[in-house]
Amino acid sequence: MHHRILAHMPVQAIWVDEESGKRVKVEGTTENLGENSALVNLETLPPVGAEVKLRILAEDKAIIEVATEVIRVERDPSKPLAALTVLQNLKKWKAVAMEAAEAWVTAHWKLNYEEEWVN
Repeated sequence: MHHRILAHMPVQAIWVDEESGKRVKVEGTTENLGENSALVNLETLPPVGAEVKLRILAEDKAIIEVATEVIRVERDPSKPLAALTVLQNLKKWKAVAMEAAEAWVTAHWKLNYEEEWVN
């Protein structure tokens, strides 16, 4: 069984467009993080099979950067998603990315909980 964490953290995704050969850099947010994967909401979706450099950000700084591969895309105009599998540094991914996601959930759960009780 794989562990997934629902967290909306800022990301940057970078890949090379096959047709033009130009580098594409887009920003977005994570939908969830798994032990070896991420589902991300991006402004522009990379093609399935593309290798994407994924950076997870905290306070506008990259906390981790890994090579990933696009395994699926969902082209819903209101929420375009790319499913990415991590290709390298799995131990670091589990230690850094998963820990950051858990911290994000804890911080946002506390904020939401406190806001409800303030009213």
